[in-house]
Amino acid sequence: MTQYTIILFLNDFGTWELMLVMFVVLILFGGKGLPSIAKTLGKGMREVKTATDEIKREIHESATKIKKEINISEIDNPLDKIKKPLDSLQNPIKEIGKSIMDTDSKTKPVKIPPKK
Repeated sequence: MTQYTIILFLNDFGTWELMLVMFVVLILFGGKGLPSIAKTLGKGMREVKTATDEIKREIHESATKIKKEINISEIDNPLDKIKKPLDSLQNPIKEIGKSIMDTDSKTKPVKIPPKK
């Protein structure tokens, strides 16, 4: 479950719905039970975060190991091949835009006589 999923879920929750949920939890578990529930939920969330961080670390380590094994540093990034021609096109386009803006500021408006 990603952060975006959680945010999208909470986006539909209004103030009254949140107050209703809090009221139901208070009635079901009582004031004395809430701290222990919050503590248990906190521990569970911490364990999930630790597990996901460890999985990410393992994936990163295995990817780094594979890169070292096949010496991927010699392989070019395919995005660089696409970016270079686009950058070369971008400069003339900017120059054309500047020249259009310059000619707009230098030209005087022409009055067109009304039709008779």
